[in-house]
Amino acid sequence: MSLALTFADKRLLRTSLVGPDGGVHYTTTTTHGWRGRKHKKVFEINGVQRKWDELKSRSNGFFSTEREWNWGGRPFKFKYHNSHQELLAIPTKGSVADTMRFTTHRPHLMRNSQHAVLYFPYQMRDELERMFLLLAVLQTEIHRQDMVRQRNGAMADMAASGGVRTRTVNLNRRILK
Repeated sequence: MSLALTFADKRLLRTSLVGPDGGVHYTTTTTHGWRGRKHKKVFEINGVQRKWDELKSRSNGFFSTEREWNWGGRPFKFKYHNSHQELLAIPTKGSVADTMRFTTHRPHLMRNSQHAVLYFPYQMRDELERMFLLLAVLQTEIHRQDMVRQRNGAMADMAASGGVRTRTVNLNRRILK
């Protein structure tokens, strides 16, 4: 069993996480500059600040999509599953039963959208660990969303230019041969 916390809004960085009882467990906020989100690249939990680079590493080599996040000596391996609709945080030390799960927001046209949900195992009682995992999930998911937006923007640019970029890529391939 796990504690399901539902993101009240699709904007993960400005919303509340609501428990099954309807109570707000966490609230997320972010700062914005005139050019969008400001990336501080620091986690702060109860006054303790640590840089992302100190907390995050690639777990299976340079080309791996898996990331390992570590706060307080207990690393968690983060990996997307189910076509990037589910993110798992699996402890590399201790019990696999402490795996935390996050399901992404899924928009629907003909019915209500499914909100993002974070599932903490009931036996995970360490509040610092929960807050750290929440921050790591937010950073990982926002990064994934930014990459999708970037990819979609590039495809829209290519379509608007009438496929010129595709021709350029093909030309480069011919030159390289």
